[in-house]
Amino acid sequence: MLVALMLMLAAPAGDNSACAEFTDCLKGTLTRAAAAKIDAAGYAAFARETCATATSGFRAALIDYDMKAGWTRKKAEPDADQQIGDYVDEMSDRYKDQQTAAK
Repeated sequence: MLVALMLMLAAPAGDNSACAEFTDCLKGTLTRAAAAKIDAAGYAAFARETCATATSGFRAALIDYDMKAGWTRKKAEPDADQQIGDYVDEMSDRYKDQQTAAK
């Protein structure tokens, strides 16, 4: 939970809508994955596919933010990918915990 909070606070202030759309989509995949009976190992792929559009917008916002801060695109792109990966990993852990608790 602390990691998710830190990630949300680290999101670029200039485009909270892209961040909100992305995180809302990820939160929604928890219910959709359970309804589709996706196992914990398949959740990350399910979430990435389901939220591809929101991910793309958030990635672009992260890259734009970093580049405005003086970063090169070469440095900003992997940073954005890492941040998105961290969000997906956090939600994967949450999904796994939900699946374990449901048993």
